[in-house]
Amino acid sequence: MSDLGRKNFVRLGAGGAVAGVLAPSAIAKALAASSMPVRLGWQPTLNGARFFVARDEGLFAKNGLDVDLLKFTSGPAFFAAFQSKSIDVGFMGTPPAIIGIAQGVPMEIFAVENYAPGSEALVARAGSGITTLKDMKGKKIATARGSSGDYALRKGLKKAGLTLDDIQLVDLSVPALLPAFRRGDIDAGWYWEPWQGEMVAAGGTQIADDSQVGAFGGIVWVARTEWLQQNGAATQKLLHTIDDATATIVKDPRRAAAYIAKDIGVSESIALRVLTKEATWPTMRQSYAKDYVLSINPQTLKEHAGLISALLPQATFLQESHSIAAVPDFLSAINTSALSEYLGVKA
Repeated sequence: MSDLGRKNFVRLGAGGAVAGVLAPSAIAKALAASSMPVRLGWQPTLNGARFFVARDEGLFAKNGLDVDLLKFTSGPAFFAAFQSKSIDVGFMGTPPAIIGIAQGVPMEIFAVENYAPGSEALVARAGSGITTLKDMKGKKIATARGSSGDYALRKGLKKAGLTLDDIQLVDLSVPALLPAFRRGDIDAGWYWEPWQGEMVAAGGTQIADDSQVGAFGGIVWVARTEWLQQNGAATQKLLHTIDDATATIVKDPRRAAAYIAKDIGVSESIALRVLTKEATWPTMRQSYAKDYVLSINPQTLKEHAGLISALLPQATFLQESHSIAAVPDFLSAINTSALSEYLGVKA
């Protein structure tokens, strides 16, 4: 992991106390006193670990939320649900969040779920001849066009002194990835977990991850703009729930990994690796710290640092690849008022 964010993140499995996660019992009772409805969109990704922990441990209900859960497997469907007011909140990777914001989807980022520098990588098939980034030259390299993997692949090519013209780029969706990998139709793929781990389990070798090519990003929580403005109390309960789930992950990552493995259908070893080695989950207070790598602190954002420093280069890439028409104004798309209220600080 890079030096960025070493001070203000939860290093899972490292032990020690976690500040700002557990509320006093009186506050917890008040949160659960009246149940509030929320329609929550979720995706089967290991990087949404706190959602799975919260669901499986009953933390939503404990904190006074009556959640209606809707599963999504693609960004466009997620965006359509926000447009039609079918969902209120959800979590997604930084690239789809950028695309949705750029397309005018009525949603705002209001919290950070994780920082995931290691949970996406280039994995080469055995016998492909790829042992370094430079070895990609002339080979069939797969990724999903417009995804975070696509962005990282291009960063990896640049680091190796290569361009897209030097490889045979294969635009491959995740359902088709493993069959193609096993058949030898591709030489390598740059994908996120759990497919990153599944390629390794199928005999592949990890060549480089996002952190090694400077393609950092993670998962963010987004909410429909109108809902966020009108449901302050429910938003506070949701932020509290996410923090409670962080405490569970830190205290017992193996239990959290078991939840995720069951919910997504991956091995517990892959889930545990993501939780303890490939990504980190900040408490709300840690994500608000000015020097956190994906800081959502208002002052940090105004300086185009923190979360915006991750969003801007990805947005530029998406514009250059014609996935979006223009780089959006992220300052107006990130709402820090709910988090400021939750932490009791002046926005």
